[in-house]
Amino acid sequence: MTKKDTAVDSKPTMESLIKAQGGHVVPFIPGSVIEGTVISSSATRIWVDIKGVAVGVIPERELSMLAGELKPGDPIVASVLVLEDDRGNIVLSLRRADKERITGELNARLKDGQPMQVKVSDANKGGLLIELGDFTGFLPVSQLASEHYPRVDNGNPDEIYVRLKELVGQTLNCKVLNFDPQQGKLIFSEKAAGDVLQEKKLENIKEGDTLEGIITGIVDFGIFVRLGDGEEALEGLVHISEIAWGRVSDIASLYKVGDTVKVLVVSTADNRVSLSMKRLLPDPWQEAASKYKVGDNVKGAVTRITPFGVFVRLDNEIDGLVHISEIANERITDPGTILHMGETFEFKIISIDPNQHRLGLSYKRLNEPTPEEGTTTEVAAGTEEKPKKGTVVASAATPKKKVSKKKLIEEIEKAEYDEEEKEVAA
Repeated sequence: MTKKDTAVDSKPTMESLIKAQGGHVVPFIPGSVIEGTVISSSATRIWVDIKGVAVGVIPERELSMLAGELKPGDPIVASVLVLEDDRGNIVLSLRRADKERITGELNARLKDGQPMQVKVSDANKGGLLIELGDFTGFLPVSQLASEHYPRVDNGNPDEIYVRLKELVGQTLNCKVLNFDPQQGKLIFSEKAAGDVLQEKKLENIKEGDTLEGIITGIVDFGIFVRLGDGEEALEGLVHISEIAWGRVSDIASLYKVGDTVKVLVVSTADNRVSLSMKRLLPDPWQEAASKYKVGDNVKGAVTRITPFGVFVRLDNEIDGLVHISEIANERITDPGTILHMGETFEFKIISIDPNQHRLGLSYKRLNEPTPEEGTTTEVAAGTEEKPKKGTVVASAATPKKKVSKKKLIEEIEKAEYDEEEKEVAA
């Protein structure tokens, strides 16, 4: 064998290099994610041993929120930025590796619906802020579990903010409701994660129970009531529509925090306790069925003025509607110009439905004789009168058609009541 042949044979091969490294080769490629072990950690940098092959450094600008928890010997996952700096070290990024990891975890949790532990970093008047690496998430007040929900009188935003600040630094169990890294959206819900404590407490009550509780908060949309004492106590909501049979406009004038009240449990769905106070009282509308009839003249006070008419209170419990078309014979645009807020007037009952809690009143027909049931009015074909929106206009070729005035009025009132109920529910 010649010298030349010997020289060729002595060159290292890839196989011999891999064997020399004990069978382990680390792919040092910019952008790749590698595993290592923390050698030392400080506020400005972290030194990392990469499988005994090389030493990496994570500079301050590439640290993440997890850096403060790392100590020598801890395993670490980082992203390769530069293969070699001026000192021969591999430059790594913990922040970028965390972003990839956190993005993957958030997408997975959004897809499978499993809850995750998050730490509250700050608060504002609308909810809590959650910092996860480069992402800032939001946990709205409405999505807090019952034990963390701020019960504040009259919904004072400054007091809500003070209560929310008390949660900063706490770790909460939340579900990911929305995650869109491109739009920068990350929304959490503690309530959706399942309120284990609330579920346990709810074992002690059931729908249909009549209980006594203490008012703990009054807000625009209802009353919060504490049921029970000590660790077994839970809170329920009496929605404003469930406080009284009549319309309630100012809850604070009727109740105050600390008052003891009796309530009926109407629902415990979704770990929320829905209560009612009015259902423990006789329904005045059932009495109204025998007390009032179509054609009666009654007195009532105007309690609310809307673009489509006015609401009138009878007997302090029954609310009737005077549609704008039933206020005057001439066309008007503002019901308040004739029927003034707070004043008492006399009206004629033109329809009543106790089961639907609806009472139709008329001001313009006060002195008219009571119409017979089923009275109709004829609509002449080709009439020059401009039709109201929603009515059917007969053409010249259309024969005369009888339309029940009573039926038409009832349909108008039903539509307006439905709109009003949507406003209250909202």
